Amino acid sequence: MKINTKKLRYGTASVVITVVVVALVVLLNIIVSSLDDRYNMSFDLTPGKNFEITEKTLDYLATLNEDVEICTTVDELVFQTTDNIYYRQAYEVLKKYSINSDRITLNFVDMTVDPTYVEKYKQYYNGSVSEMSIIIFNEDSHRIRVISVNDLFNIETNYWSQSIVSSKAEQVLTSAVMYVTDPDPKTAVYLNVVSQSINQANITELLTSNGFDVTTIDPNTEEIPMDTDLIIINSPLNDFSETLIDKLYEYMENNGQYGKNMIYLASNYQNNTPNINAFLSEWGISVGEGVVYESNNQNLFQPYRDSLVAFLESNDYTGGIPAEAFQNPVAVYKSRPLELLFDNHGNVKVYDLLKTSDTCYVMTNTLAEQLQESGDASLIEEKPQTVMALANKFTFIDNEQYLSNLVVFGTDYILDQSLTSQTYFNNGDYFVSIVNTIFGKEDGIYIVAKDLSSTTYDISEAKKANLRIVFMFVLPALVAASGIIVWLRRRHK
Repeated sequence: MKINTKKLRYGTASVVITVVVVALVVLLNIIVSSLDDRYNMSFDLTPGKNFEITEKTLDYLATLNEDVEICTTVDELVFQTTDNIYYRQAYEVLKKYSINSDRITLNFVDMTVDPTYVEKYKQYYNGSVSEMSIIIFNEDSHRIRVISVNDLFNIETNYWSQSIVSSKAEQVLTSAVMYVTDPDPKTAVYLNVVSQSINQANITELLTSNGFDVTTIDPNTEEIPMDTDLIIINSPLNDFSETLIDKLYEYMENNGQYGKNMIYLASNYQNNTPNINAFLSEWGISVGEGVVYESNNQNLFQPYRDSLVAFLESNDYTGGIPAEAFQNPVAVYKSRPLELLFDNHGNVKVYDLLKTSDTCYVMTNTLAEQLQESGDASLIEEKPQTVMALANKFTFIDNEQYLSNLVVFGTDYILDQSLTSQTYFNNGDYFVSIVNTIFGKEDGIYIVAKDLSSTTYDISEAKKANLRIVFMFVLPALVAASGIIVWLRRRHK
């Protein structure tokens, strides 16, 4: 049998080329996979860049000067193979920390394979580490924070089941890194009093996310710890006893040393609170009756007069607001009006933190009755209304000034999760900016949660038309032309 050397030669060459191409593809895949662990080799095509970390976090990571390990006690393959979009997003976010900072290392540990790996953390952490934990550890100071993977998500629970409604992975992870690298961590105490507010969890999360250790106490049965840095009083339904008011005086004056801080949130649903009012008045702030209304429909975020927006004016406490977001409003709902009783008096100074437009007015029960009886709109007095205020008392010790600060909100709804979770409103950012300015912190970050339920990869109609042309005509034409060229070359050899 005669061997066709020409066919054998071309056949051998084809096999060799095929083997080489396959080998190169495999090698390229290995190289790209390896590089992807160190560099960002993926592209986020979602409109909101849901799988990326924000400029806020990137800027913070650039300032890190201590080594941090993020250890996830979940096999990496679990994240890579899951069908749950929220877990995939959390995985991509996790990788971005080590990719964007040489100070951060990311490890995935399968505790079923290596159950002893986490033993090294036990001397720094008294709690338990489960198979669904994320450990954030400062290798220089040995500070540690342990969270659950489920802490990366907002989870909605009903009678039948639980479901993830949004991802807060970046906020939780960034705040954890901030916490373990903070040389001067702050503490806060939430006073557990009777209240109709539903915002305790969100207020606590806002503070925790910015490096505070937050605990809850019953001030009627427990002493207010004098070593705490901040007290939060959230819209008490009833007045405080004189004994509790004395505790607040004692805390804020701190034996004449001052240096303490308090946040007080009023509410339209409170009963009469003469003792609290007297305490606030000594700080130059009065919480008025009624609710702030807005007559200009352009300044409403809902079709109700008590659902208005107020715009920030530059002051010492807006430094934490990103420049591109500074013009976004703060949503104000059912706020009581605040009155500044004086600008300064003795060792007390008082400041407006947020005022409404000049088309606002205060709707009281009396005014509502008068309007209903007479219909006389001239009874309405429109003017800017203060809805956030700050007062500080100060003293000088060895020529150094020490301050105690009191921040008052006209409404607890201003920190409702439904408002702080929206990028259009500055509620969350402004709260964090105020708190961090009071404490002299420059690295506070607030990042809204991301809803991935409607994540799509839509492109414009023009791009669709271009891609349709490429895949339906250009690529087939190129393949056909390549085939013709090869056929002609072989035919003439």
